Amino acid sequence: MRRFQKHLGMTLGVLIVALELVFLAAIYYPSPSDLPPLKDGDLVFQSTLSSQSTAILVATGSVYTHMGIVAHHGEDLVVIEAGRKVQEVPLMQWVRRGVFKRVAVYRDDALKRGQAATMLIAARALIGQPYDIFFAFDNGKIYCSELPYLAFKKAGIPLGKVEKLSELRIHNAPVQKLIQQRWRRHPVCKERQYDYTECYNYLMDQ
Repeated sequence: MRRFQKHLGMTLGVLIVALELVFLAAIYYPSPSDLPPLKDGDLVFQSTLSSQSTAILVATGSVYTHMGIVAHHGEDLVVIEAGRKVQEVPLMQWVRRGVFKRVAVYRDDALKRGQAATMLIAARALIGQPYDIFFAFDNGKIYCSELPYLAFKKAGIPLGKVEKLSELRIHNAPVQKLIQQRWRRHPVCKERQYDYTECYNYLMDQ
């Protein structure tokens, strides 16, 4: 299998993850036998048709709008993901959810077996946590790319850099529409009784 280095930029909402990983594949996978050999800790990416996918795509400039962590569950492969909640999903079920059933697989060759085990323990400790529609940190909720960021951090592996929401591509219709739809439910804005402008400024600084 041809392998090459690729620099990937993807969003963690307020966190941009720029990973130097070995790119394994980005093709159509109709069956498990068509996947490359996967290891615990491999990261899988896909494009989805969720209600926020367009906004994520535009804001980040990435073709990927969802991701998860590959793990073994007995003899089977699963993906640990933060969807509606953090959960384990059979790998091929996860693949079939993506647009055209396409998936990209990335691997950090520096990830050692012990680190992978620590990382997966950290990821599985978050199972059941609800999805965070506001892409914030330290609020007890998790969004998709926050999950590997936190899990790898527990294993001593930093992923990417932190950026404010205002540093993303936010001045466009899909992103502004998403903010308009959600800002009133933001817990801090509700608690402080912010109007739209105040809440928007708070979000931009998040």
